[in-house]
Amino acid sequence: MKYLAAFISTVFIFLLTVTVQAQHQGVTVFHNMNVLTMHADEINRSYTVIVENGYITWVGPAAQAEFPEGATVVEGDVYLMPGLAEMHAHIPPQNQGEQRMKDTLVLYLSQGITTIRGMLGQPAHLELREQAAKGEILSPRIFTSGPSFNANSIQSEDQARQMVRDQVDAGYDLLKFHPGIQPQYFDAITQEANEFGIEFSGHISHRVGLLRSLNAGKGSIDHLDRYLEFLSGDPDDREDPPIIYFGYDLTFDADESRIPEAAIMTRDAGVWNVPTNTLLENIFNPDNDTDTMRNWPGMEFMPDATLDGWTNFVNNLRSNEIYNEEQAREFLRLRLEITRILHDEGAGLMLGADAPQIFNPPGFSIYRELELKTRAGLSNFEALKTGTVNVGHYLGETDKTGKIDVGYRADLVLFRVNPLDEIMLSNEIEGVMSYGRLVDRRELDELLEGVKSRRN
Repeated sequence: MKYLAAFISTVFIFLLTVTVQAQHQGVTVFHNMNVLTMHADEINRSYTVIVENGYITWVGPAAQAEFPEGATVVEGDVYLMPGLAEMHAHIPPQNQGEQRMKDTLVLYLSQGITTIRGMLGQPAHLELREQAAKGEILSPRIFTSGPSFNANSIQSEDQARQMVRDQVDAGYDLLKFHPGIQPQYFDAITQEANEFGIEFSGHISHRVGLLRSLNAGKGSIDHLDRYLEFLSGDPDDREDPPIIYFGYDLTFDADESRIPEAAIMTRDAGVWNVPTNTLLENIFNPDNDTDTMRNWPGMEFMPDATLDGWTNFVNNLRSNEIYNEEQAREFLRLRLEITRILHDEGAGLMLGADAPQIFNPPGFSIYRELELKTRAGLSNFEALKTGTVNVGHYLGETDKTGKIDVGYRADLVLFRVNPLDEIMLSNEIEGVMSYGRLVDRRELDELLEGVKSRRN
């Protein structure tokens, strides 16, 4: 091994202490660590990863590593893996203020999330996307939709097509669908989007349905929307319930034997799913009472008014005559079974918790979503792939996103424990690297204290 003692600054990590000088450019060496490259379900012991100008330039056994001049060397008994992606994220609207938007991005980053897909965008989010890419703000990499396509925003086919063109011209990464889109308008939107090569994702409207969405080439279905309707035969006489139910009313009508058929159709259509199971668990699971959820990790960074709003929403829903504990448990079980069979049949899953939504604080909630994927039957490695490797496939970046290898983006996270053994990792983060800048535990704590002081 070649040690350039005169030029190397070395930093040792001992459990909770990291004192790396964060830097956007230059060379950082993660030396003699436990590395989960995501190539295989195994930890590479005593490995070294070299990062230069935001990209990985060398990976291999520590004994073979040669450090370049001027490198910052980080060592310690920690676990290095690719950063995670939150693929159904929300950035606050501009009317909540620039600081609230930036604080939300810090919360995502503090939990090892180095990529987010914003699912309700506006022009201010495009500006944040550029600032993040230039290293002007601490943030994950941002992909963002524009304002949503829904019953209120779309009133004609011409308007639908024009809205697609306007969002393409504005530079949004994808189109976001909410409920209420009429089938003829859906056809106009998707035809225009396919012509311009922009993806469309999100909800599925009532009379559009699962099959039509799959055939149209949807990028992702979010929340497992309309799968319960498909399993129940899409009853014609059914009025569409409020947005948050996602087929709850059809729980006992669903034909579970049709799940493989739905999964195979999804796989063959090349459509991804972002289940956001934790959102529905928070709303429907009677074991998750609101007092308990208010004390979950990350809630201390949420405004009191937000927590009160979430509490009232859940309590009011569970006091409604439509809510039944037995039905709620069966509904949630079916959702996990759909998730498992989508995975088993090769239909792509991606990681997303729909934060910040009902008791899902940005960043922190992603580990509950990972845990639910393991509860559905995925291994820890398979669950972690939904936030790393699979995201690279979805983005068309299989050669630079989601793994630790030469040429890949240096979006990384350091854990104190083995992520193949432990999936609830929000309290085990030692550092995060985004755009090649390493933010250590000390700086993360300072950033989080700032967010907490401004939460109200």
